[in-house]
Amino acid sequence: MHSKRRKIIIGIVLIIEAIALFITTSWIFRGRVLNDVKVDKTRTATIFIPGYGGNAVSTDDFINQFNDHGIAKRALRIHISSKGKVTTMKKYVKKISADNPLVQLIFEDNTHPIKEAKQMKNVMTYLYKTYHIKSVNFLGHSSGGQIAYEYMVRNPNQKNAPKINKFVSIANDYPAGDKRAKNLPRNLKIFNIAGEIYNVGTDGEEAVDIVKPMGKLVKPYVKSYTFYLYRGDPISAEHSMLHENPTLDKTIAEFLFRN
Repeated sequence: MHSKRRKIIIGIVLIIEAIALFITTSWIFRGRVLNDVKVDKTRTATIFIPGYGGNAVSTDDFINQFNDHGIAKRALRIHISSKGKVTTMKKYVKKISADNPLVQLIFEDNTHPIKEAKQMKNVMTYLYKTYHIKSVNFLGHSSGGQIAYEYMVRNPNQKNAPKINKFVSIANDYPAGDKRAKNLPRNLKIFNIAGEIYNVGTDGEEAVDIVKPMGKLVKPYVKSYTFYLYRGDPISAEHSMLHENPTLDKTIAEFLFRN
């Protein structure tokens, strides 16, 4: 019995060590894939919108990788109260410059996407008036994509707000046949990403067949639409791990920061 228990303990230790090694190796690789990425630098801000229950951890890795490799610049962390009041939690730069500024959103009430979408109107006005940001990209993971989409179709003519150039949607589905899609910005470029664990048709939460139909919904109304399927193991392709994926770091950077 003692020998069996010892073998189990050793096995657990080896598994933990293997996971630690994988994470370390993946992080090194994650940075390496961005070493040769060439981008254009503009004053257009990219807004990172977390999904259901998301917080800073949800988008920190994207932002850190882009910032650390000189692809873009971490600029602002914005807080939205449960009542929709917008404030700056942290300002990382003296001023917003033409260095692909990155803006991270933190919603106090982060489990009600429609409510958060309504609060986005305040966010956009705040960025426009406080930091004179005139154009933005959206990146939304999971229901963060829903927040971005709902904001756009609900507020096609908002005044004193930045125009929206590009939209990256990661692992989210959208209402088929939604007539409000006609309100999307005509010059919008959309990059729709789905994850698939091996060949099982899903990332564990969102089925590929549910994510992919976004194209049929938006293509008639936007400037361009691209669908991208990432297929891999459970660690890299699982729903919550898609924003930790080095391949997506590179692909997203090239879409967002190349004119």
